[in-house]
Amino acid sequence: MLLRSRSYVTNLYIKRDLPIREIARQLNASHSTVIECLRRLGIHDKGVKKIIIQGQIPFGYNYKNGKLEKNKEEQGVIRIIKQLRSSGLSLRGIAKELNKRLVPTKNNGIWQAATVSNILSRISARSN
Repeated sequence: MLLRSRSYVTNLYIKRDLPIREIARQLNASHSTVIECLRRLGIHDKGVKKIIIQGQIPFGYNYKNGKLEKNKEEQGVIRIIKQLRSSGLSLRGIAKELNKRLVPTKNNGIWQAATVSNILSRISARSN
């Protein structure tokens, strides 16, 4: 329903400068549905910059005012992941523990070993 409101979608996409994937996540819609909505409503004022940042927002961050900002809750989950890994838990074991604790993923899904691996890889790449 909210995707039919031109002013609402314009506010999210233009004024708040949210990427398409973040709008889709917030509205519980698919990425392609949001793109189609933007086309249908004639909202296309973002230019090249938007295409570059259109991908998935990394776990531990939110997109605000054209920049990535740390998400305190998700940064806490990253600390838990690092602690569990250093205590010897496997990637699958960490995912199982996070699911057991009902820790939400970025998109409120189920934790998978691959997701944990991606987060740990990004952290180690950043520290090098």
